[in-house]
Amino acid sequence: MSAIHEHYRTSKKYINKRVRILTTSGASYEGRIVKVDRNRVYLRTASGSRNKATISFLPFILPLVLFDLLVIVLIDRPFRRPFC
Repeated sequence: MSAIHEHYRTSKKYINKRVRILTTSGASYEGRIVKVDRNRVYLRTASGSRNKATISFLPFILPLVLFDLLVIVLIDRPFRRPFC
């Protein structure tokens, strides 16, 4: 299974959940996944977010290319350890 397909399936599974996403370039983003298409995952970030990325439309939706994703970690559940 390709990495893109795996990230697509993981992203679909975590729609409406708070996640932390690490990209292959080392950038880290936190937010709630609101939509996933074949090429991108759309992340709703907090309005006070310090993400250094271009936000394409309000309310602070950040499209991330599935090919560039390295890790998607669910941060909604209290029993999971924080991503470091």
